Amino acid sequence: MSHPSSEGSPPVISLPRRADVAVVGGGVVGLCVAYEMAAHGRQVVVIDGGRIGRGSAAGNAGLITPSHLIPMAAPGVMSGVVRGMIRRTGPVTVRPSIDPSYLRWMVRFALNCTSRAAHAGAIALSTLGFLSADLAVQWIRREGIECSYQKSGLLYAYGDPAAFEAARHEADTMERYGVTIERYDAAEIREQEPALDEGVVGGFRCLDDAGLDPARFMSGIVSVLAERGVVFVPQTRLLDFRTSDGGVDRLVTARGDLAADEVVIATGAWTPGVAALLGESIPIQAGKGYSMTVAAPRQGPRNNILLGDRWVAVNPIGDLLRMSGWLELGRLDTRPSLRRLATVEANVRSRVRLDPELTVLERWAGLRPVTPDGLPVIGRSPGWRNVTYAVGHGKLGLSHGPVTGRLVAQIVCDRPTDLELDPFSPRRFR
Repeated sequence: MSHPSSEGSPPVISLPRRADVAVVGGGVVGLCVAYEMAAHGRQVVVIDGGRIGRGSAAGNAGLITPSHLIPMAAPGVMSGVVRGMIRRTGPVTVRPSIDPSYLRWMVRFALNCTSRAAHAGAIALSTLGFLSADLAVQWIRREGIECSYQKSGLLYAYGDPAAFEAARHEADTMERYGVTIERYDAAEIREQEPALDEGVVGGFRCLDDAGLDPARFMSGIVSVLAERGVVFVPQTRLLDFRTSDGGVDRLVTARGDLAADEVVIATGAWTPGVAALLGESIPIQAGKGYSMTVAAPRQGPRNNILLGDRWVAVNPIGDLLRMSGWLELGRLDTRPSLRRLATVEANVRSRVRLDPELTVLERWAGLRPVTPDGLPVIGRSPGWRNVTYAVGHGKLGLSHGPVTGRLVAQIVCDRPTDLELDPFSPRRFR
């Protein structure tokens, strides 16, 4: 198996003159939208300012996690955000700024850190997560995508007794929203995962979760779509939109104009700038995360593990091992920090036995698009009749990409949607 940087984009194709559906953004969400649009018989063009299939999902932990249903904006989270502003050393760090849009985002985030908002958000995210997990495995099996998919659950492990006790309550919450959980004491969890060290005091497994190689999943989707006539135009910067009569007529790019009947915005952390071209405001902040991919060590884990008291994940992916973590809010750049990555590795080693020396294949950083209520934005633009947003999935773009693609295709094709869309509407921010 190749590591993520070897997964290439499709060949550069000249920009067509028109498209039935223009998808702006060639990351996992944009590809999932294109997949469902093609299934509905629409002619699709996907454009991206960079490489196709190399968005923020390519280097992430590679997890499909319907268990992740508690929104980032939840009771108690704001105190951690404040600590991240001051200390700049914890698992969540926050860039201080006096930018008005940033401050408005922070105020909205704080107002959503309530029990009532978290409950409503958990209901919405659970419906997304479970349906999306089902769709992902259907696509993988139907299309024969080789991406090391395994539904083996996600093992949460804790070395700090106080953190483990708090996690018991988190597990209770997950169960109330439909997640299936197995709980383990210290001996039981080390039996489940022998690579965990003696300091681990317990944990639990979310049985509904799965793992895969995200880069190979996206590469497989690209191959399927190319065979079905979807046109990919990478390395193409969007400059503006031309509009009339309440709709977008053309996309103005650095390689020419593209006329389109429908436009889908799937631009992740870069959405605020794209939305501004339409005179709209979508409150998203970039959350920078890191990963390091190494050749599978002789001594290492066999499970997908989330080290809950260290805020890092360690995931075997075929003959690779990926360690990931951190959230730097407000950092719109993708340069990996060696210091942050060293901390991620140290946090993994504090709970998991690994070889003394690892063969590093890739050091990576990517941007998670974070909304102030922790829910994605899926729905028609408030101001333009033929523009649909599919953005703001935070850490769950890979998990929620398939269902987002399904919902967007239903919206654009004017068909009943599988889920109620009000919790995800762009209009909630007006």
